[in-house]
Amino acid sequence: MRTHRSFWDYFERRYQLVIRNVENFAEHITPPFSYAIIITVCLSWLCISFGISLWLSKTVLARWMNPIYIETENQKKILSLAATVEALEQQIISQTEFIATLQKIIQGTSKQPLSHPLPAAFVEPVEADVKPEPSVAVSTSQKRAGANRPACLVPPINGMITKPFHREGNHYGVDIVAKDKDPIKAISTGIVIFSDWSVDTGWVIVIQHYDNIVSICKHCAILFKKVGNLVRAGDVVALMGNSGEISTGPHLHFELWGEGVALNPEDYINS
Repeated sequence: MRTHRSFWDYFERRYQLVIRNVENFAEHITPPFSYAIIITVCLSWLCISFGISLWLSKTVLARWMNPIYIETENQKKILSLAATVEALEQQIISQTEFIATLQKIIQGTSKQPLSHPLPAAFVEPVEADVKPEPSVAVSTSQKRAGANRPACLVPPINGMITKPFHREGNHYGVDIVAKDKDPIKAISTGIVIFSDWSVDTGWVIVIQHYDNIVSICKHCAILFKKVGNLVRAGDVVALMGNSGEISTGPHLHFELWGEGVALNPEDYINS
């Protein structure tokens, strides 16, 4: 018992460290301490260091030291890339189908609906200074294409219709004659989805409007808008011309499509 008590007295015995300045003999005395306090502090420091090291090994240091963590992260990246590639493949397939349908529409042979309506964020009201012509009663083709149609559309050009819409004769638009180089306007807010040269129809510009309405202007002289441009109702997008091999004189061949169905522009626009 005495030996046991002496052992604990050894650890509990308090000390002070005295530091003396050799020049002026000034003394600096540290706070009292014992071996038990020193051992407790050292053990606490070791535990804290071990805990921090363990946390670092599972988080920060694991990126360089733990092969399992690295493999797990690589698998996550691979899965993320695979999902991205799959989404891009679906987008490419969708865009390919859209382009094929658009080409058929330009050629006047499509019977399939477009599957890419204009996002609602691009839909803007007609500005106050634009005075669109009032629309006429809903026609049979309009009912077949869908009920949600613009209340009014801006005439693409002011002129005289020389050749009307005739579905059975494969004339899916109207021919409008006006002065050469007269401006051609967008009938409504939309995005240009085609703006290029065609051998038969010359310079062609195609605009997709809200709710799958597509307008096509053929035989233009000059195109002012590129693919991806946002246009508003009344914006000048081209000039009337006589381009293309099948053109017989300066005029605008204007087509209006809804859900992939050719519509008679005269049912929607009073020129």
